[in-house]
Amino acid sequence: MRFIDSHVHLCEYQETISSLNQARSSGTMLLTSGIDKATSLESIDIAKNGRDLVKPFVGTHPSEARESANYDWFEGALREATGAGEIGLDPRYSEVTAGSTQRAVFVRQLEVAESLGKPIQVHSRGAEKQCLEILTSCRLDRVLMHWFESEADLKEVGDKGYFVSFGPALVNSKKLRRMASSLGTGHILTESDGPVTFRPLGGAGGPSLIPTVVFALAELWRVTFPEAEERVMRNGLSYLKMSGKT
Repeated sequence: MRFIDSHVHLCEYQETISSLNQARSSGTMLLTSGIDKATSLESIDIAKNGRDLVKPFVGTHPSEARESANYDWFEGALREATGAGEIGLDPRYSEVTAGSTQRAVFVRQLEVAESLGKPIQVHSRGAEKQCLEILTSCRLDRVLMHWFESEADLKEVGDKGYFVSFGPALVNSKKLRRMASSLGTGHILTESDGPVTFRPLGGAGGPSLIPTVVFALAELWRVTFPEAEERVMRNGLSYLKMSGKT
């Protein structure tokens, strides 16, 4: 593999096989994330068809946390999956304060991931400080802060050894470019968050944009494209605890 899309939602693509074929032709490993029970189990099934190309992550997204929800499925699914994601906090959907359902769901999933030694992918939009506070109490050695946007908290993220994934928005966002420049190169991964699209890039989206993100990183790091490609892939293998290139 040459590239890694560390956060994509393959379940939301109508033509999953086409997406897998495109990724295979470009040498892009796909870390596909669920947002609830149905999409998590579907991610596992997709990975069975994708073999080494697809790594499934399972979990309950902040938007899906409900008082009456049953989360008994999570541990069994996580045992089959590569890691836990997309999990986290987001105040746009419901309360994230102590005692809230959303916070309880996040903490429970962290506890299971910790007990199984699995990597996690954290959604922290609007609740970066709360997520970091909770993560501090866990013993998780492989944490990915997905599309992290809190420049003020970036140093803490780097000091903790967490990974941060940057997507196609890196091409035109001055803030994200500052963040990617200040964070150590050993902490950075690339993502598409597909099927999200990007207007500045002509409405394009998905794993096919990962080389564009790598090119942007090469510019920021002042290295060649192959050097940036190798660094990011090495980070991805470290995050997944995989040795060598697949």
